[in-house]
Amino acid sequence: MVELNQLLLEFEAHLNGDAVTEQWKEPRDFWISEVSAAIDEKQLAKLLVELESNFQMQAVQSQWKMLRQSWVEECRIASTLEEVSSLLLELESNTTWEVMRDEWQDNREKWVQQMYEFNDE
Repeated sequence: MVELNQLLLEFEAHLNGDAVTEQWKEPRDFWISEVSAAIDEKQLAKLLVELESNFQMQAVQSQWKMLRQSWVEECRIASTLEEVSSLLLELESNTTWEVMRDEWQDNREKWVQQMYEFNDE
Protein backbone atom coordinates (compact mmCIF):
# COMPACT_ATOMS: atom_id res chain seq x y z
CA MET A 1 0.00 0.00 0.00
CA VAL A 2 2.90 2.34 0.69
CA GLU A 3 3.66 2.50 -3.03
CA LEU A 4 0.23 3.94 -3.87
CA ASN A 5 0.60 6.48 -1.05
CA GLN A 6 3.91 7.55 -2.59
CA LEU A 7 2.40 7.83 -6.07
CA LEU A 8 -0.39 10.04 -4.74
CA LEU A 9 2.17 12.24 -2.98
CA GLU A 10 4.26 12.38 -6.15
CA PHE A 11 1.26 13.53 -8.19
CA GLU A 12 0.41 16.22 -5.64
CA ALA A 13 4.04 17.38 -5.46
CA HIS A 14 4.05 17.98 -9.22
CA LEU A 15 1.04 20.31 -9.09
CA ASN A 16 2.05 23.93 -9.38
CA GLY A 17 0.53 26.71 -7.32
CA ASP A 18 -2.13 27.46 -9.94
CA ALA A 19 -3.66 24.01 -9.51
CA VAL A 20 -4.98 24.40 -5.98
CA THR A 21 -6.87 26.93 -3.90
CA GLU A 22 -5.26 29.30 -1.43
CA GLN A 23 -6.96 27.33 1.36
CA TRP A 24 -4.94 24.21 0.43
CA LYS A 25 -1.70 25.69 1.79
CA GLU A 26 -2.82 25.36 5.40
CA PRO A 27 -3.97 21.69 5.51
CA ARG A 28 -1.39 20.49 2.96
CA ASP A 29 1.29 19.40 5.46
CA PHE A 30 -1.27 17.52 7.54
CA TRP A 31 -2.68 15.94 4.35
CA ILE A 32 0.83 14.78 3.36
CA SER A 33 1.36 13.12 6.75
CA GLU A 34 -2.11 11.55 6.53
CA VAL A 35 -1.34 10.10 3.08
CA SER A 36 2.03 8.83 4.28
CA ALA A 37 0.39 7.12 7.25
CA ALA A 38 -2.70 5.79 5.44
CA ILE A 39 -3.01 2.05 5.84
CA ASP A 40 -6.28 1.33 4.11
CA GLU A 41 -7.73 1.99 0.69
CA LYS A 42 -10.83 3.80 1.96
CA GLN A 43 -8.68 6.33 3.80
CA LEU A 44 -6.52 6.88 0.72
CA ALA A 45 -9.61 7.39 -1.46
CA LYS A 46 -10.94 9.95 1.04
CA LEU A 47 -7.61 11.82 0.92
CA LEU A 48 -7.73 11.74 -2.88
CA VAL A 49 -11.13 13.48 -2.79
CA GLU A 50 -9.75 15.98 -0.29
CA LEU A 51 -6.96 16.89 -2.73
CA GLU A 52 -9.31 17.15 -5.70
CA SER A 53 -11.79 19.30 -3.78
CA ASN A 54 -9.00 21.87 -3.40
CA PHE A 55 -8.35 22.00 -7.14
CA GLN A 56 -9.04 25.22 -9.02
CA MET A 57 -11.51 24.76 -11.88
CA GLN A 58 -8.83 25.59 -14.48
CA ALA A 59 -6.76 22.69 -13.13
CA VAL A 60 -9.03 20.13 -14.79
CA GLN A 61 -10.40 19.48 -18.27
CA SER A 62 -13.82 20.97 -19.00
CA GLN A 63 -15.51 17.52 -19.05
CA TRP A 64 -14.46 16.98 -15.42
CA LYS A 65 -17.51 18.98 -14.27
CA MET A 66 -19.70 16.21 -15.70
CA LEU A 67 -17.50 13.36 -14.48
CA ARG A 68 -16.74 14.71 -11.01
CA GLN A 69 -19.89 13.67 -9.12
CA SER A 70 -19.68 10.04 -10.16
CA TRP A 71 -15.91 10.08 -9.51
CA VAL A 72 -16.49 11.34 -5.95
CA GLU A 73 -19.14 8.63 -5.45
CA GLU A 74 -16.72 5.98 -6.71
CA CYS A 75 -14.08 7.28 -4.30
CA ARG A 76 -16.56 6.97 -1.43
CA ILE A 77 -17.15 3.28 -2.15
CA ALA A 78 -13.61 2.36 -3.29
CA SER A 79 -12.20 -0.46 -1.20
CA THR A 80 -9.36 -1.98 -3.23
CA LEU A 81 -5.96 -0.76 -4.39
CA GLU A 82 -7.08 -1.29 -7.98
CA GLU A 83 -10.08 1.00 -7.52
CA VAL A 84 -8.11 3.75 -5.78
CA SER A 85 -5.27 3.62 -8.33
CA SER A 86 -7.81 3.82 -11.18
CA LEU A 87 -9.47 6.83 -9.54
CA LEU A 88 -6.12 8.56 -9.09
CA LEU A 89 -5.27 7.85 -12.73
CA GLU A 90 -8.63 9.26 -13.79
CA LEU A 91 -7.98 12.46 -11.86
CA GLU A 92 -4.46 12.77 -13.26
CA SER A 93 -5.65 12.23 -16.84
CA ASN A 94 -8.24 14.99 -16.39
CA THR A 95 -5.72 17.42 -14.90
CA THR A 96 -4.45 20.01 -17.40
CA TRP A 97 -0.77 20.18 -18.34
CA GLU A 98 -0.78 23.89 -17.48
CA VAL A 99 -1.03 23.19 -13.75
CA MET A 100 1.65 20.49 -13.65
CA ARG A 101 5.32 21.28 -13.09
CA ASP A 102 7.46 20.95 -16.21
CA GLU A 103 9.27 17.83 -15.00
CA TRP A 104 5.94 15.95 -14.79
CA GLN A 105 6.08 15.29 -18.53
CA ASP A 106 9.38 13.47 -18.02
CA ASN A 107 8.19 11.56 -14.94
CA ARG A 108 4.64 10.80 -16.03
CA GLU A 109 5.29 7.69 -18.13
CA LYS A 110 7.05 5.88 -15.27
CA TRP A 111 4.37 7.08 -12.83
CA VAL A 112 1.55 5.76 -15.05
CA GLN A 113 3.38 2.42 -15.45
CA GLN A 114 3.63 2.12 -11.68
CA MET A 115 -0.07 2.94 -11.37
CA TYR A 116 -1.00 0.18 -13.82
CA GLU A 117 0.97 -2.35 -11.77
CA PHE A 118 -1.78 -2.13 -9.13
CA ASN A 119 -4.25 -3.42 -11.71
CA ASP A 120 -2.04 -6.39 -12.59
CA GLU A 121 -1.87 -7.79 -9.07
